[in-house]
Amino acid sequence: MEIAERLEPILVQAGRAIAEIYHQPEHRVRTKHDQTPVTEADLASHNLLVAALTVLTPSWPVVSEEDSQHHRSQSQLSSRLASAEAYWLIDPLDGTREFIARTGEFSINCGLVVDRKAFFGMLYAPIGGTMYRGGQTLSAQRKLHAERNWQEIRCRAIPATGGIQISSRRSGQSQLHQQGMRHDHLGSALKFGRIAEAAADIYIRRGPTMEWDTCAGQAIVEAAGGTVSGLDGSPLLYGKTDWRNGGFIVRGQLAENKSKP
Repeated sequence: MEIAERLEPILVQAGRAIAEIYHQPEHRVRTKHDQTPVTEADLASHNLLVAALTVLTPSWPVVSEEDSQHHRSQSQLSSRLASAEAYWLIDPLDGTREFIARTGEFSINCGLVVDRKAFFGMLYAPIGGTMYRGGQTLSAQRKLHAERNWQEIRCRAIPATGGIQISSRRSGQSQLHQQGMRHDHLGSALKFGRIAEAAADIYIRRGPTMEWDTCAGQAIVEAAGGTVSGLDGSPLLYGKTDWRNGGFIVRGQLAENKSKP
């Protein structure tokens, strides 16, 4: 996909802006209307991404987490989104609390929505330099820091024993732990990348999350042969009036999917 190639340097540039602020001795943090933190790095990445995506695809609207305080519901964008063939759904810095805590476990999420579905996504970890991409017309791929070529990745079949459940480091949802699985923690949407690259098997989230938290990761996991659904098995769709997700579950390949190419 040509857009994926053109998007890569944009994410790298946004990542550099984030990293420059990340390595400063102090971070200036304020609280948004929804009581979540925001830093200069969130806003620097937002401004860069929105400007670049508007030039890259002028007819596709851009919905960013950092605009959410100005459009608390979809109503302010509904007419434009309804007439657009696709729109971007981005989180310029997913894992702001991890940024503040200096764990390095944060990402840039850039997802593309078509017909309410996660059509394409890219995730980038500015600290460490790992990037993931994939979607309905592009296989799931990963590029590690300093590598020139993309490597295809694939979810593994969930093992009967010895599987790995991955959870948000700060969600406090230990009650969702699956018996018999090792339990790992990781901040941000990078958990989707871990499942897509067969380094973890299941991620359960009771909620809440927002659509920009999941769109890019969902596209990548599904391209890698995994599944993303509501806790009741319903599809995880986009374009809800408040941008809010219910609970969801991300899985690697089920046993019956082993033979899929």
